[in-house]
Amino acid sequence: MKFFLGMLFSKFYYKFFEKNKKSDRMGMVALTFDSDFLYHIAKPNLVIAVTGTNGKTTTCNILNDIFTKAGFKVAFNSDGCNYRPGLSKALILNTSLFNKAKADVAILEFDELHTKDLMTAVKPDIICCTNLSMDTMGRNAHTDYVFSKIEEGIPKNAKLILNSDDLISSQLGKDNKRFFFSIQQQKNEKSKSLSINSYIKLCPNCLNDLTFDFIRYNNIGRAHCENCGFTNEKSSYTVTEIKDNYMFVNNKKYKIINDAIFNIYNQLAAIAIACECGIENLDIYFEKMEIVESRYRTEIINNINLVLQMTKGQNSASLSRAFNYVSNLKGKKNIIIIVDDLYDAKATDRSEVISYIYDTDYECLNKDDINKILIAGVRHADYKVRLLFAGIPEEKIVSLEKEINVVDYLDEDVETIGFIYDIYQHKNAKLIIDRIREKRIWL
Repeated sequence: MKFFLGMLFSKFYYKFFEKNKKSDRMGMVALTFDSDFLYHIAKPNLVIAVTGTNGKTTTCNILNDIFTKAGFKVAFNSDGCNYRPGLSKALILNTSLFNKAKADVAILEFDELHTKDLMTAVKPDIICCTNLSMDTMGRNAHTDYVFSKIEEGIPKNAKLILNSDDLISSQLGKDNKRFFFSIQQQKNEKSKSLSINSYIKLCPNCLNDLTFDFIRYNNIGRAHCENCGFTNEKSSYTVTEIKDNYMFVNNKKYKIINDAIFNIYNQLAAIAIACECGIENLDIYFEKMEIVESRYRTEIINNINLVLQMTKGQNSASLSRAFNYVSNLKGKKNIIIIVDDLYDAKATDRSEVISYIYDTDYECLNKDDINKILIAGVRHADYKVRLLFAGIPEEKIVSLEKEINVVDYLDEDVETIGFIYDIYQHKNAKLIIDRIREKRIWL
């Protein structure tokens, strides 16, 4: 009875209060009536779970596009709400009032720290962990801790899709059936990256020092242990070459939907999952596919190339990849950085932990073709100090408290503006973009 009331009132709430809104309150309504609602609701015949530190939402969006274009009806927590309420909403919208699943497949993003609870409730058939790295200090900074939370929640009969190049997450679920994906070192890639942190230095088997043969960034690369022979897992889905906006996976050609290496990993993860699910002619689905606009977007404004890159502001790995990507954009550039965590910025008891700033690779922004770096927000002075430590000349740095004011300091003669903003700063980002459009039109 509690479950039925939860189903009834959640559907009623959605129809009259939440329809077309990005919110998980529909799921909260259901869970208010039945705390075990997620256990009781009917599931599709195929349930795919995606977790990890970075790339979950992008990978799930790619998978949703693939399965939808392949003719499947998909239950998907597209709002990115990856706790019980968000998953409940995704399933309720694809389940009849009398608890009959109407979807063929569920593609569900899981928060990595709640994996045990969510996986026990949903019992996924396929689990993908995109990667594991240091995240926010107050929640899941220690990779061993996050690893343990995921490991203890993995069902014994689930098939795992893991990143062979990630020496941490690739060790998950050793008793399960596992498949791996990997990107070979490309001709233009150096053997060592500028990354400050690797997040893993010791062999997970014998705790001796690892020897790194190739570091793409952080703990992503190839290594071996000279003591016990530990090395990367053998990959079943390998990118051998990236060329002319295409990647070659096991001698098959796929169009790249975004050229950032972290998004190529996300796309490769989706390819591996889809192949394991038996999706055929997969290459054709990518020809007109684009990365989700909430994560990455480009726009031409009066001959200026505006590149928008969303990131996690207190996640050093995510920030570093975003910095590295915009630093390699073509032409003379201005870089806008608005990465304060909005909730932390508004708090009266703001966190004093700023170690993530010093774990981030600001050094990659020290380039001659970056004319100016504009930083704004309550922590702008901290970011400026870090930029100075990275060797960036002070005359290149504009440090402001109010985000909207960055537009007044943009150079008029640049070819590209790279705009990096925190996942919760989308409202400020929109205001800034609108003002850039307005300013460029009248120049």
